[in-house]
Amino acid sequence: MVPGLYDLKPTKPGTLAPVKAILAQLVEGRPLDAEQAVYAFDQIMSGRSEPTQTAALLALIQQRGATVEELVGAATVMRNKAAKVAVPKGLTAIDTCGTGGDHAGTFNISTAAALVAAGAGRPMGLCVAKHGNKSVTSKSGSSQVLDTLGVKLGVETDTLTKCLDQAGICFCFAPAHHPAMKHAGPVRADLGFRTIFNLVGPLTNPAGAPRQVIGVFSPKLTEMIANVLKQLGSIHAMVVYGQMPDVDGDGAHQGGLDEFSTCGPNRVATVRDGQVTTDEIDPTDLDLSLGHPLALRVDGPEQSAQIITEVLTGKAGAPREIVALNAAAALTVGGVADSLAEGLTMAFDAIDTGKAKAALDALIELTSQSA
Repeated sequence: MVPGLYDLKPTKPGTLAPVKAILAQLVEGRPLDAEQAVYAFDQIMSGRSEPTQTAALLALIQQRGATVEELVGAATVMRNKAAKVAVPKGLTAIDTCGTGGDHAGTFNISTAAALVAAGAGRPMGLCVAKHGNKSVTSKSGSSQVLDTLGVKLGVETDTLTKCLDQAGICFCFAPAHHPAMKHAGPVRADLGFRTIFNLVGPLTNPAGAPRQVIGVFSPKLTEMIANVLKQLGSIHAMVVYGQMPDVDGDGAHQGGLDEFSTCGPNRVATVRDGQVTTDEIDPTDLDLSLGHPLALRVDGPEQSAQIITEVLTGKAGAPREIVALNAAAALTVGGVADSLAEGLTMAFDAIDTGKAKAALDALIELTSQSA
């Protein structure tokens, strides 16, 4: 965590051209340091930045590409303003939220992996605070597939804490936890292109999960996001970009996946003990079959929910293997598995014994009881 960032106080209204000064610096091609980024994004998320200023700031950063310091600053503000979820005493929280934006059209892999990790990890003191939202670029967002499966969204934080304790998993529906984003939302919609906020979302888990697996839509982002997590104080995290062959031949799917892939090698930047290391992980080295992308695609949340149900009830095939691999990564960063190989064994066991399905059933039941 960057020293002092969390102690910064919002600047009083009336300060001489604060956002204009920030914009002038960006126009000159000079990026913001972390403290300046905290200040700028606090202005945006407090509603003190004019919409035109917010749009200009987001566009200027996006055109150049966000820096580690700018991401740290934006994430710090968003974390501070989030509606928090308390983690039950004695439990360790993890997350499996990715950036989205890979256009691969797959079922909700990280959501299914979260359920499997909950089933395997809860008896060992692990819980999953799954952070997510509606779909923007995919066929099915995490909220949409969970809603289809019967999970009630946007429940009170006390209920989410209860879910962590009894089901081993809760779903933190992003709009319910980040009310400050209402100030930037209309501007983002009007801009119509990806901004720094697309990268910040997975960095702002409402339960403060210090261990997580984050999938990214570009291999260029693995080390960058890992270094952001390092500065934000993550204990153990994996940032992954999985290769996905473009079987259509039209370039529409960009050859990548913001998950661990079983269709090709994975570029993984790992944060642990204050260090960032990068490796390539081939699923075949873990005795997994090389999957085919078409076996993972869906047309919408109903089909995604069907595949997840089939995985959780023991159906063999490519979806089962890719879910188990992503759950293995979650169990590894969670500290209950010493390696991906051990995590795979635990994940398959949670599926085959019904523990993963039980986690989903408990989540449905507990959220349905919420007033």
